Amino acid sequence: MFFKIIFSLILFASSLFSEVLDVSKAFVLSPSVDDQNIEVKFKFGENIYLYKESFEIKLADKKINDLLNMPKSENTGEYEIYPKDFSLFIPLNLVKDHLQDGKTRLNINYQGCAKNGICYRPQSKIYEIFEKSGKFSIIAFENEQKDEANISLEEFSDEQSIANELSSKNFFISLVTFFGYGLLLSLTPCVFPMIPILSSIIVSKGSNLNAKKGFLLSLVYVFAMSLAYALAGVAASLLGFGIAGALQNIYVLGAFAAIFVILSFSMFGFYDIKLPSKFENMISKKSQNSSGLIGVFIMGFASALIVSPCVAAPLAGALLYIAQSGDALYGGIMLFVMGLGMGVPLLIIGLSSGKLLPRPGGWMDEIKKLFGFLMLVMAVWILARVLGSFFELLGYGIIGVFAAVYLGAFEAANNGWTKFKKALCILVLVYSLMLIVSSFLGSKDVLSPLSGLNFSKSESELNFKQARNLNELNEMIKNSNEPVLVDFYADWCASCKEIDHITFKDAGVKSALANFMLIRIDVTSGGKENDEMLRNFGLIDPPALLLFNGSEELKALRTIGFINPKNFLAKLEKIK
Repeated sequence: MFFKIIFSLILFASSLFSEVLDVSKAFVLSPSVDDQNIEVKFKFGENIYLYKESFEIKLADKKINDLLNMPKSENTGEYEIYPKDFSLFIPLNLVKDHLQDGKTRLNINYQGCAKNGICYRPQSKIYEIFEKSGKFSIIAFENEQKDEANISLEEFSDEQSIANELSSKNFFISLVTFFGYGLLLSLTPCVFPMIPILSSIIVSKGSNLNAKKGFLLSLVYVFAMSLAYALAGVAASLLGFGIAGALQNIYVLGAFAAIFVILSFSMFGFYDIKLPSKFENMISKKSQNSSGLIGVFIMGFASALIVSPCVAAPLAGALLYIAQSGDALYGGIMLFVMGLGMGVPLLIIGLSSGKLLPRPGGWMDEIKKLFGFLMLVMAVWILARVLGSFFELLGYGIIGVFAAVYLGAFEAANNGWTKFKKALCILVLVYSLMLIVSSFLGSKDVLSPLSGLNFSKSESELNFKQARNLNELNEMIKNSNEPVLVDFYADWCASCKEIDHITFKDAGVKSALANFMLIRIDVTSGGKENDEMLRNFGLIDPPALLLFNGSEELKALRTIGFINPKNFLAKLEKIK
């Protein structure tokens, strides 16, 4: 029964995404030249339209929309769109004004959607226009990735390089590559929150636990996690916004945190979580071999979306490939395989559970209590994304005090082990009290609770300006006389905090950024304005670091996901 449900879910997702129209068929551009104009015909696929706001025509990098007779747009109440096929006419006299050495370049930038809600990433078409003896010709600039500075393939942004690899590599090589990406991501904060969740599930199974059972539980969990990454990733790429990011609100996070609290109390032995006997017997008869697996699957699927929303270069590259090619099934398979790679440490935990975890008895009871407190910590960690650092530090401190007392900080110590355990509990108690005090002092870092006392006032911090909408952001970039760093950030993003606490704390990075205008886009709370800024740069979710010199982004230097100080410095040094 369990595997029938999973198989049906996969078939449904495959049929859904196979109906998406390829971007090359959704928008067909045909340029031609006559005696007076260059004509570019726009032919749309069925139920496809363009946004007027993102439609941009450039000659020699100068916007000329206001100089042309633009097609008639339609007001939907929220956006101005071009709903029908049209032709764009560019007078040859205007083209002559932009010629240099008998040629110029025409850039057409646009973004559109289908009426069923699927939106495509921003697209760009580049054409070369030539003039010889008074006659004009136009050809498509096939190598659109190369600009006047001859940027090579190796200088693409990380996610674009990965998207290009997906287009060119053999299917099985791509599978191995993305599994390798997953293994690398398993060493990042993306996977760490999963470890106490899966371990708690395994511990809760009690006396019948063995290596085979533990591996099966972890396999179901990892399979669900991988499926969630694949489905949410494909949906995010096609819809144009992050599913995981959209779930980061007080209602969803509060419900999930409540589940952890309920599970933690069952670990303490206050109650057992069971279905009514009537339903339990029915499920037992129909799915005796998969008892409890459905619950593990649901927890794995939800954990991937809610507990650990992560965006790194491999994930962004796969999403970019899907958006550019429209091949959702191929990109989704790569994301699924990447999820399996990320789950390898979890599979090892499951396989070794019968050996590493203690046998039933007093030890098991102690371990269950420990995981009960870990579940409470997870609940606080989840809610801290929307409730802030004060709640986070105070919550950890209170839980730590209870854990220290509950696990034996004030109990008599009769032998070497109990003395060691008591000393450990006292250390936890002291640190927890520091966390409680530090929350009222304004500290924000769990690993540096005394930072609120401002012992290191001499250490300068990076000063980020805030942009509230796309127009404000564009104006700030346009008016800056310095290079610009734009940081897309969210409180619920683990990699964002890692960049803050490691990369931006580095002295070399601080020194290099001294001559930059620093802009932070905080998308923690989502909303229309934030979604528009993400969509404008072809982003799904944070983190993302964008570098500008003048008003143009240096796309080859774009960073998706965590980057260490050394590599980030190398990118900054390329900006002159």
